[in-house]
Amino acid sequence: MIDPYKILGVPQTATDDDIKKAYRTLAKEHHPDRTKGDDTKFKEIAEAYEILSDPKKKAQWNTQSRFAGGGFDEQFFEDFLKNQGFSGMFNNRYGWADNGKGQDIKTQIQISLEDAYYGVNREMRIGMKPISVTIPRGIRNGQRLRLKGLGQRGLTEELHGDLILTVVVGDHSDYMIDNRGLHKIHRVDVFDAMLGGKGMVDIFDKKISFTIPPNTQNGTLLRIQGKGFPLYNQNDACGDLYINILVELPKSLTDNERELLSQIKKSIDGRQ
Repeated sequence: MIDPYKILGVPQTATDDDIKKAYRTLAKEHHPDRTKGDDTKFKEIAEAYEILSDPKKKAQWNTQSRFAGGGFDEQFFEDFLKNQGFSGMFNNRYGWADNGKGQDIKTQIQISLEDAYYGVNREMRIGMKPISVTIPRGIRNGQRLRLKGLGQRGLTEELHGDLILTVVVGDHSDYMIDNRGLHKIHRVDVFDAMLGGKGMVDIFDKKISFTIPPNTQNGTLLRIQGKGFPLYNQNDACGDLYINILVELPKSLTDNERELLSQIKKSIDGRQ
């Protein structure tokens, strides 16, 4: 925050009436009811008036101003408030903790499973404040991100609250994820299931090849290590991929094909 005189737009020679008039005008203009809940400027105005409306605090400020050569920056103001013990007068007004700590803000952000797979940058608003959020690859549904200093404004910058984001990962029509890993349904014909063969699935931008063992049953779960969902905060490492085999039967057969299959069945039955 800057010089309270500058916040209220009055000179240091301003009378008490001038200060009060400037405060009322600005407070009305920047009241949260008129700024759609953004109370940042309103807080600055209130803090400035708290100082300049109290003769003792005003004198302390003027003395500090002369000592500093009249130059104020945000850090100087925050240190001044802390050193002069002004924090207590704002705590009840703004819901701060006893030490002037701003409250944490908790909210949700929704992303797709594909965004969670690759990681994504999102723009969002907290009140009227736009922020950029980086969501790392491999994040899971329900996982929380703590963004330091992006919560409620505190007495000083280091006392700002945090923003706590709960990530909600949406469902996907082609994939499912659980505690074991990433699941993908893959359809194979009955002959590849019986005889074995090669299969291939698309995992977002990757093509994963795998072996279908002979005599694979419908509903078999094939596990491919390290080819599934990215592991959170583990660079390029991935969890396991589970391929759920769905065996498909031929939709039509010729008489000759039926006869051949009948002979195969009799041969198999004869061995049992």
